[in-house]
Amino acid sequence: MISALNRGGVIGIYYSLHAKPQIPGILLLERPDIVFSADYYALDESNERQSIHKILYELQVPYIGSTPEALELVLSKSDLKEKWQSHKVATPQFFTIKKNDIQVSGLESLLGATEYPYILKPDREGNSRGLDESSIVFDQISLESKLRELLETYEEVLIEKYLGNCSDFREFTVAMIGNGQRKLLMPAEITLKRKKSLRIITTKDKEEHHTQAIPVDDKTLLERLIELAERAFEIAGVRDYSRCDVIMADGQLFAIEINGQPMIPDKWFEVCASGVGLDSSQYINAIFLAGIVRNIEQGISNLIIPSEMRQHLPSSIFNMLTKSR
Repeated sequence: MISALNRGGVIGIYYSLHAKPQIPGILLLERPDIVFSADYYALDESNERQSIHKILYELQVPYIGSTPEALELVLSKSDLKEKWQSHKVATPQFFTIKKNDIQVSGLESLLGATEYPYILKPDREGNSRGLDESSIVFDQISLESKLRELLETYEEVLIEKYLGNCSDFREFTVAMIGNGQRKLLMPAEITLKRKKSLRIITTKDKEEHHTQAIPVDDKTLLERLIELAERAFEIAGVRDYSRCDVIMADGQLFAIEINGQPMIPDKWFEVCASGVGLDSSQYINAIFLAGIVRNIEQGISNLIIPSEMRQHLPSSIFNMLTKSR
């Protein structure tokens, strides 16, 4: 990432951060113009997780990425899906089971779980963590068994209607760079390189490169994906960059989840960006440009756009991300 940013006139320094008390010292030492945090949390003195982005916000340090509130929302699949439903954004039917020290709540929803098959997912995990072929269940016994297994590790489990058995099932991801009207929306289709009896993408599939992404070039489908993703992003309140997963089943598009802070560099994001003519270095610079422009307009700092960034990015992309300035 730092090497890519150098080409856009950004000089980066990397720190491996583990604890909240490290943050003020690093900021005082480096006095950065802008910060990018790849992690959501750092541990405080009581070993409790604290939002890094909230800390940066409170210290009035410009950073790339969404507000702490938006990041917390999209970290919870169920909270985001509830908000989508209230705004009429299509998403598969679901319910959530939650565990605390005293009891498990939501179990009454199991009695009404008759629309099999379902897929069970940890509610606050990304990158397909906690998913395998047994996550898809076709009866009450399998549902209860998988739920017990997941509750041993996770406090919240999302149980969602599984649509992967539809004959026209397809899976997409839509990468986003920018804010407001200055936004790139870049869909790609996700396919599996090897055939499975049940359509599911696991962490192993991603790590062992059993998936591939292909930019969407069908104009009608492209427009439908962009329309849904733009609405999904807007309701979530994410900014600068993000990625929304979408599926097609029975001819309808459904928003599945948003990764509010997708890992970059990332092959899926890179393929999405290639659909608008950005290479592996340029899309990272475009993300930083979007964040720099937003911080300038919000009056958070005296940031300037490096001249090298104008030269490194395609003029159409640079102008779109900076228009009206």
